[in-house]
Amino acid sequence: MSAKTIPLTAVRQALMLAVVKKAIGGREVDGKVLARVAAYTYYAPMLATTCRNARRGPQRHFPGLHIGPMEVGDFARVVERARSERGLPEVRRTWGMGLRTLLAAIDNGTMR
Repeated sequence: MSAKTIPLTAVRQALMLAVVKKAIGGREVDGKVLARVAAYTYYAPMLATTCRNARRGPQRHFPGLHIGPMEVGDFARVVERARSERGLPEVRRTWGMGLRTLLAAIDNGTMR
């Protein structure tokens, strides 16, 4: 598999979590709001850092992931990138709303 491809299993998982998020309608579950999830080509979690000190035992390697939560800032950057690279019609076609409406939804937490 190329480093520039997104595995199909990661895409399926992200879509299933989007369905779950839509089904609960943005309500809190156990006091937490379900985050928007995206599939990536490679997502290095914070646990990917390893200790190189030999006295602390063997070096551990944590594999990277291909699925992870999107923060509000990340989603806003995705929208801006789509606008700058493809134009406003692409933003409306992809998300079903105009740029101002979409950015307002991101700011007030609707699109989280």
